[in-house]
Amino acid sequence: MNTNQPVLLSFVLPIYNVEKYLEECVDSILPQMTDDCEIILVDDGAKDSSGAICDRYAERDPRIRVIHKENGGLSSARNAGLLAARGEYVTFVDSDDKIYSESVPKLLEWISAKGGDMCFLQAEKFFPDGTRYDLGERIRSDGLNARPREEAIAYLTSRPKYPGSAWAKLYRRSFLLENDCHFPYDRRYSEDLGFIRDCILCAQSFDALEMPFYQYRKNREGSITSRFSLKNFNDLALFVSESCEVLTVQKADDPASKMLMSFVSYEYAILLLLYGSLSKEERKAALPRLKEYSWTLRHTKSKKGRVISLICKLFGVRFTAFVIMHYRRATQK
Repeated sequence: MNTNQPVLLSFVLPIYNVEKYLEECVDSILPQMTDDCEIILVDDGAKDSSGAICDRYAERDPRIRVIHKENGGLSSARNAGLLAARGEYVTFVDSDDKIYSESVPKLLEWISAKGGDMCFLQAEKFFPDGTRYDLGERIRSDGLNARPREEAIAYLTSRPKYPGSAWAKLYRRSFLLENDCHFPYDRRYSEDLGFIRDCILCAQSFDALEMPFYQYRKNREGSITSRFSLKNFNDLALFVSESCEVLTVQKADDPASKMLMSFVSYEYAILLLLYGSLSKEERKAALPRLKEYSWTLRHTKSKKGRVISLICKLFGVRFTAFVIMHYRRATQK
């Protein structure tokens, strides 16, 4: 690729031990790309053949660049890719996932015609047996496009769930860099959540593209998102505590901050689910943090969240946690 040629869109792929899925991921993007696009493959110290696969792609196509680095975790890899990207916009794709065909031209059309600091894209999860489910975030363009910032954020916080994943979004790269929006380097599992919170807080303009775009692979072997542990709990609790500090102290004068507390209440409900899945000794260690932030439930906007808040108020956090756990088991998709 001519390094002087403008790039509209950079795809950043963090890579660690995904040799089984990497080619499927890259091959879902590459045939759709124009010379206005680039792919940044960040080999985060993979121990399998992932790094060699990256090099083969880069040798064949000048629009693909590879970064080989010591293992630093998902956040570190994404940050490295973001700093190396040259696109006007950037999007993150996990290297065990993939995107829909014929979606990239529509992204480029949006970038050229509209633009905005953040654009939300549709995503679905798919399972090894071929089953697919929409993520259910229900974000529409008419709730965001050309709306004043506070109206757009009010709309986002009225959605059924927190759109807290880094993928399935377009970001204006200059907006991320100017506001120092980056992923945490402390190897937490809930690394996306604070990044998205900060992006929404800093963004001045939003939009959504209502088209199939992102396919999120669920329940693959070795995936950290399919396991519950005390570290999962503590990392999510860290997001909750940090968000309470940012949104109720540091940004208390910003009306949008109070709205964003509904996202914190949503993640606190997830914290209750994680607590119910811990061992007896782990629950003993986790309980104080669970009790400390139960007040966040009063910021919920959803009907389900209000039910959880009422149960918690009447019966306490431990009982509520086990109700949520058994409900999840009965209805899990």
